[in-house]
Amino acid sequence: MNKNDSSTKRSSPLTTPSEDTKADGTIVMQHREPNAVKKIHAALIIIEGTEIGKQFFLRRSLYTIGRSGDAEISIKNDFMLSRRHAQIEVIFDQQLKTTKYLLTDLNSTNHTYVNSSQVTQHSLKNGDKIHLGGTTLKFAFLDDIDARFHKEIQHRISYDALTSLLTKESFYLALESEITHCRTNGLPLSLLMIDIDFFKKVNDTYGHQAGSFLLAEMGQLIPAHLRDLDLSSRYGGEEFTVLLVEAPSSQALIISERLRNAIGNHVFVYEENSINITISIGIAQYPQDGHTINELIERADKALYQCKHTGLHKVCLHSPDNP
Repeated sequence: MNKNDSSTKRSSPLTTPSEDTKADGTIVMQHREPNAVKKIHAALIIIEGTEIGKQFFLRRSLYTIGRSGDAEISIKNDFMLSRRHAQIEVIFDQQLKTTKYLLTDLNSTNHTYVNSSQVTQHSLKNGDKIHLGGTTLKFAFLDDIDARFHKEIQHRISYDALTSLLTKESFYLALESEITHCRTNGLPLSLLMIDIDFFKKVNDTYGHQAGSFLLAEMGQLIPAHLRDLDLSSRYGGEEFTVLLVEAPSSQALIISERLRNAIGNHVFVYEENSINITISIGIAQYPQDGHTINELIERADKALYQCKHTGLHKVCLHSPDNP
């Protein structure tokens, strides 16, 4: 065989050719085994609602769906959901070697719907759309590639890449939903605006990589010192926001001081450098300080400004005397 013939040689789909490069620079990849079996996962994917893209794999025998932080499938930002709205029972038939996914409504306030029909109990099939409050979940069987795809989409939609906290846009969606809930039920909420004091000094002293490391660590520390139902986001740069659900100012002050002390006492270790930082926190409350997202953000920011100009490393409530 002429040695030049190897560039045009075609392998059978069932063979595994050695890696080769075509004249245009394209690398000829190894053929995959055509009949390889992919692992299949039963899952629920949120396709409509404030937590769009989030997926839950059904690997245990029983799952409760609801707004409660104790629910196995917890959707905290949809206040049209009951705290325990519905459940899914995973039933394996030993004789037939099949699995049934039984959805049951738990006497929820706004009921449970599958493909637009109200149900009290329903055996789920691939592709069924479950409507709960303002959230729609799709029941689906996913292979490994599908699962990775949906996980990546969820991450890109909802979370900041550096800190793993909610993005500003996703936080606004959650805040809007919470304001509506509080308005309907006459409940309070508190919004925290958090800023790292002298963050530029960290970058100037240790480099921007150290600054990025510190921000990523903050993404772990902030949620660790909040309640399960509270939400946090990276607002931009070294600023963060926190939504304290149904929290009056007295509770917001306690949580904020706990967070301020925890960050102030934490030692950030980057490449053998021990770095200490402090934070300042401004607090705005619904409904005293505003009835809209923009009003609350503006008032929390003004309270933060007050902290910055009266000593730093402190917590300030917005005051009508400082409009």
